Amino acid sequence: MRSSNTMNFLMGIYILVFFTYLFGPLIIMSFTAFNSAEFPAITPWECFSFRWFNEGKIAYDGQHLAGLFTDWRLHDGLISSLIIGAGVVCLSVPIGMAAAIVLTQVKSQLRDIYYSISIMPVLFPGVIIGISTVVLWDRIAGLGGGGFISDVGRNGIFLTILAQTCFISTYCFLIFVARLQRFDQTQEEAALDLGATQTQVFFKILIPYLAPAIASAAVIAFLASFENYNTTVFSILSDQTLTTVIASKVRLGISPALSALALTIIALTVIAAVTYEVLRRRQERKYIESQEEFVKEKAASSRVNKEYKARLKIPKGIVALILLVIIGSYVATQVVKNDLYGNSCIEAADIIKKSKFLDQLQTLESNQLSDEDLQGGSLGGNQDYGDIFGDPTLFQDFGGFD
Repeated sequence: MRSSNTMNFLMGIYILVFFTYLFGPLIIMSFTAFNSAEFPAITPWECFSFRWFNEGKIAYDGQHLAGLFTDWRLHDGLISSLIIGAGVVCLSVPIGMAAAIVLTQVKSQLRDIYYSISIMPVLFPGVIIGISTVVLWDRIAGLGGGGFISDVGRNGIFLTILAQTCFISTYCFLIFVARLQRFDQTQEEAALDLGATQTQVFFKILIPYLAPAIASAAVIAFLASFENYNTTVFSILSDQTLTTVIASKVRLGISPALSALALTIIALTVIAAVTYEVLRRRQERKYIESQEEFVKEKAASSRVNKEYKARLKIPKGIVALILLVIIGSYVATQVVKNDLYGNSCIEAADIIKKSKFLDQLQTLESNQLSDEDLQGGSLGGNQDYGDIFGDPTLFQDFGGFD
């Protein structure tokens, strides 16, 4: 019994460390989106502000730091990512579904070979897929002259859609294969025996059965396209997606606007997941209630129709919710107590940083060197070097190269 409690305790510690490692960076990044500092940080905390979600700020050195809603590069990259994601979904889902249906029709001797060939694009590096797509369509555009084919073959968005479809369609293929493994093909045979055509069987039997797989494949294809970088960076050419814009910004220095963007994406993801889970559980509850009503109507036993008192059930996530409320209340109390919010706090922080910047400029100006100082060797001037190369006996004993 004691060993079991020890194992449970160690497992709890492991789970805590695992989720801290998994979600800790996301939580830290979410907090940095509300810090008014020019660099994402929690400590030192300047002021609580929504400036990185809105217009950003003009730094004390005159540099304009754009916010999330005023950064046109992020906007253009987001629009391009949405267009590419929609195009990848429109191509990957039908290709994956068609490949999965063909897998159920081929002979058993060829099924393993066909399956291996179908999943092979996942094994290719994204760099190879992106470069090969660009090279292929560049040759096609060259053969097509200067017309429509040339414009399409050198369009970054079109090439990215094709390059991403090469491997994302494999994800969709695997989803449809898993769904079709549980499909009863006698339904199709019965429909054909009753006079239905192949088209009617496809749209009235197979498509409704594959509807959950179609939705799942579409979501996974869109998310895989939206976050892809390895293939996109080579096939996008002169255009940019959201991932390539973020990568280019990170090279120049991390902006708090990226933290605001990350928090927005996290919030939308959590809202979508919670909404889906609520709707799913509501549907399951309705189904269970309908089944219970059916049983009560058909059963003659009074024991079945007996009313039972519902026990109080505490949701499993209530402890985590209470903990988040406590932490949020403590943080909000500290922010209000120390006056770390509002325009007055931001203006005071900007004045302090501007004064430090001016002090640094004055220090640099006071340390300027004159021409006489630069000519002297004591301050690292070029006079010593001039004396060395001005020596007439410098190369006197030089015998040349062998």
